[in-house]
Amino acid sequence: MSEPGNRPSPTAPQQPPRYVRDSHCGTCGAPYTALPPADTWPRTCTHCGTTAYRNPLPVAVALLPVDGPSATGLVVITRTIEPQKGGAALPGGFIDHAEDWRTAVARELREETGIEAAARDVRLADVLSDTAGHLLVFGLLPPRPLASLPPSAPTDETSGYEILYGPRPLAFPLHTEAADAWFAGRYG
Repeated sequence: MSEPGNRPSPTAPQQPPRYVRDSHCGTCGAPYTALPPADTWPRTCTHCGTTAYRNPLPVAVALLPVDGPSATGLVVITRTIEPQKGGAALPGGFIDHAEDWRTAVARELREETGIEAAARDVRLADVLSDTAGHLLVFGLLPPRPLASLPPSAPTDETSGYEILYGPRPLAFPLHTEAADAWFAGRYG
């Protein structure tokens, strides 16, 4: 006989189910029977035989040089979303499915700054990766005169843009690395 005090109350709040990312096959939905450690890839489903890979998430980042009154700098934004809310960063974001990386650079620049650019003007400056599983593709645009830019204004993800006239730490280490490389003249 069980004791009445050991039974859960029918009115007690239920804990939501615990979900574990990548614990089930993305093809058939079957759980991985012997779940490997979270960082073990690829994984093969014992139910359907599909092998799943954990590929990096591609990110397009814009390097837009701006000719100012006494120096040339780079456009940076101030983030209003996590991660790194409040930090300065180069304009950028995830490349959409089937989107050309140059188109993504131009789109992210427009979305985060209001500055228009043609994808055909973007050239590859660098490709860097981090330990979090991101692959950053840095696209370099031709320099623009400061007077030709639209006024800085808030967007859905930024509080606006400013011009960075010298190296300084940015919100993301790879942004800092790329900006430092640009200021050092390594991107031509």
